[in-house]
This record gives sequence, C-alpha cells and structure tokens, in this order.
Amino acid sequence: MKNKKALIAIGSSILIAGVIIAWLMFGGSAPVNVNMGDGVSAQFNASLKNSVIKREKDGKMLWEFTVGEVINDKTKNQAILKDVKGKVYRNDGSYLDITAEKGSAVLDGNNFALEGKVQAVLSSGGKLLADKVSWQQDKEIITATGHVKLYKDEWFASADKATTTSAFKKLKLTGNAKVEKGGDIHDK
Repeated sequence: MKNKKALIAIGSSILIAGVIIAWLMFGGSAPVNVNMGDGVSAQFNASLKNSVIKREKDGKMLWEFTVGEVINDKTKNQAILKDVKGKVYRNDGSYLDITAEKGSAVLDGNNFALEGKVQAVLSSGGKLLADKVSWQQDKEIITATGHVKLYKDEWFASADKATTTSAFKKLKLTGNAKVEKGGDIHDK
C-alpha cells in the first residue's frame, strides 16, 4: 500500500515535470490546476528569466519590455515583472524609455503598472520619476504616485500624485504640489 502511494506520487511528479517541459518547449499555456487523482493536485505559475514581453495592436507596437524575470500568474490573469527596462511607443512616433524595479501587466490587455524607482524619459523631451506608475494605453494616461517629479522643457513639477498624458502635455498634481520654472532634467 505504501509503495503504491509512493509510485503514484513519483508518477505525478514526472507528469507535472513533463507538462512544464512541454509548455516551455512548445509555447502553450500552462494549466492553472491539475488534478492528479488520489487528492494530489498542483497549481502552476510559469516563471521565465531574461525575457522580452510586448504588446501590439493592429500590427503596431504599443510597448516592449525586457525583464529580469516574468511570472505568469494565471489565477490573477497577470504577468508579474521584475527588473523592467523598455519602451512605450506613442502615436506620434516618439517613445518613452522606462525602467523600474518591478511591475505587473494584464495578460489580455495593454495596461500595466510599474513600481520601485520608476523612471520614464520621453524621446522628444521630458522625464518622470516616481515610486509607482500606471499606464492606461487606450487614453495614453499615466498616473504616478509617491515622490513624483516631472521635467518638461524648462518646467519642473513635484507632487504626491500626478496624472498626465504620455506626451506630458496635460498635468494634474495632487498633494504637496509644486510647479516652478527651471530644474535639471538630469536629477535622479
């Protein structure tokens, strides 16, 4: 009886390992829950190191990130990102260079959130620094919270929260807000 349970456990482990290897080799989706019988079940969250994730719409690149690690969390329908570096492409052809310690992206959407020393630099001029930034792609809205600093042309703004467009053209500041002419865009 004990040997039968041990063999079932070993067989289950081999089957789980086979599913993961097949998923990694053939690019399919990992199952969220697998019922192996006899009360044995497993839940998978695939993790990949040094990966590139990107979103396109109608053949046009929306954003592309190189990440140190991405965890595909099927139960929450999101990708958990670590060590993020990438670009967000704008309709006018310019782009935002972005870096952050971590973040998340909805698996079936184009929106994402980044946090931990977030820095976004607009290719046509402008810079945003914050603790956390979320991106609403369809409206090109950026919401930044925590030690927010924005630089655009000769202007500098800081606040606890800022909402702006990806072009940094419209800006709404909340909490300890300050706007002044001057400021060094190279501040970190």
